[in-house]
Amino acid sequence: MKKLIKSGLGISLALLMGNTWAATNQAVNSAGGGVTLTDSGLVTVTSTALQLVKQVWVAGTCMASQPAQAACNTSATTINVPAGTAIKFLIYVQNSTGVALSDVRFLDQLDDSATGFAYTAASMKTDATQNGTALASAIYTAAIAGTAQTDAVDVGGSNYASITDTVASPAPLDKLTVGAVAGQVNAVLNVNANTTFAIVFDATKL
Repeated sequence: MKKLIKSGLGISLALLMGNTWAATNQAVNSAGGGVTLTDSGLVTVTSTALQLVKQVWVAGTCMASQPAQAACNTSATTINVPAGTAIKFLIYVQNSTGVALSDVRFLDQLDDSATGFAYTAASMKTDATQNGTALASAIYTAAIAGTAQTDAVDVGGSNYASITDTVASPAPLDKLTVGAVAGQVNAVLNVNANTTFAIVFDATKL
């Protein structure tokens, strides 16, 4: 039995750190000194935190999530599974704002050492049909029926994700990148307003 938390749920952000800022314009009358400025602008800047989630799904059931979600195995962030277990990893970005996101990038590393995971070749799919507040179950269902991605880097193409094998201490890692991540550049990923972008891929616990 191996925990997934160290080798399966680690994820890092490139350009998804922080908040999304939206500017709202409002016309005001700034009369003064006998002069009326009828089109002066009052700009209000608001921010909304983006949500980046990674989950482990086994046989159609969410077993662990980072960050924790009550609907996912009672807020579990780790889960023990026996060797040979087929797993689906789901990663999604929720944009609940009215502002589109441009050039979104993130990466994930999957431990493919002898005690880690075996990535299932050509198993990546993406989806952007769910709204920015969709439940994980709906996101998962849409993602597994989504658009297939090639494992290879697709510079200037239509695939948003790729995966390459890298060697890093203390264990070999498969590096998954989504978007135009430096060193492994895929198609530029933009996420529409009030939209969730999701990627799902298969692996087996070794």
